[in-house]
Amino acid sequence: MKAKLGPAAATTATAHKIAIIFYTIVIKQVEYDASLWAQRDQLREKRLEATLRKQAAERGYKLVPIDANKAA
Repeated sequence: MKAKLGPAAATTATAHKIAIIFYTIVIKQVEYDASLWAQRDQLREKRLEATLRKQAAERGYKLVPIDANKAA
């Protein structure tokens, strides 16, 4: 994260991630499970993609996925 966001933002992002994990463990009385975090990341990606598609449509564009075989 440090390379992508910079040192200050990476520290904040890491603290936020730890806080969410700790809060969930305490409130729901469950053990940490990395698969739950992976599900959350997938939902975040879907929301981001939906937002980008909506913004593109508002500007008159249509997003088309790049074929992985042709890109390589």
